[in-house]
Amino acid sequence: MCSLLMQNCQDGERTNFRDLGIVINEINYNSSESFNSKDWIEIFNNTSEALDMSSWFIKDEDDEHFFMFPLNTTILPNEFLVICKDTSSFLSSFPEAIKYVGNMDFGLGNGGDIVRLFDLNGSLVDVVDYQDESPWPDSADGGGPTLELINPNFDNSKSENWSSSEDFGTPGDINSSFVTGE
Repeated sequence: MCSLLMQNCQDGERTNFRDLGIVINEINYNSSESFNSKDWIEIFNNTSEALDMSSWFIKDEDDEHFFMFPLNTTILPNEFLVICKDTSSFLSSFPEAIKYVGNMDFGLGNGGDIVRLFDLNGSLVDVVDYQDESPWPDSADGGGPTLELINPNFDNSKSENWSSSEDFGTPGDINSSFVTGE
């Protein structure tokens, strides 16, 4: 993630993207069989302003996999938004979840994948290329935990800034692995 708001940035693949302070913060890509909330992605508004995310979209590694945020989707400052593959399964697992959208018509790769967030103009805003093996936390691969960014101010393209969640994740709330620091 870039250090300056609205700066043009580059991810590890040298693809330009704009850092608007919206961060991919938690990823559930392979639920446990005993607690299957289906795939979901949590984003965090790491700014002091509300942002209208109507017509923004998520893609994984496959450009054909596309989920557009519904109209009137707004994310307030320091607020979380969960994007679900299946809202019924998600709510069955997390009935207290406050802010979510769905249903994505694709799932995330269990062996690693890329999560990409685009604004309504099609500009890349954030990207995470996660893996299911070291140096990425491997207990998130079907064991129950999710991948959690340890601090939304940290670079989410680096595996060392991710941890496995306690239990089954913290959708809509501060991550269980949160650490302070810059």
